[in-house]
Amino acid sequence: MRGGNITSSLLVPAEGEVVLQGEEVVRALLVAVASLEDLVKVGRDSQMALNALEEIAFELGKMDSREGRRFTEVLEHVAAAEPDRAVWIEDVPSALGLECT
Repeated sequence: MRGGNITSSLLVPAEGEVVLQGEEVVRALLVAVASLEDLVKVGRDSQMALNALEEIAFELGKMDSREGRRFTEVLEHVAAAEPDRAVWIEDVPSALGLECT
């Protein structure tokens, strides 16, 4: 998994960390994406996991430019709080084929 052990560290913000509105949803999305990426690589249901990633990308692709900017902003905030996974987190939109600016 490119995100490392994202499940345990992304579910609960660090003590004193500022949580942006919507950050919990983005953290949950990152957990799902990381898990699905693992399943694509090693799971016997890799096609199902790939289909799920494509559906996530499709739904996120419906964001308008304002929503896309907000999504990117929250991803950047989460990435700053997760320096070991920052590159992977910031690459998620690109990996899903999204153009969030």
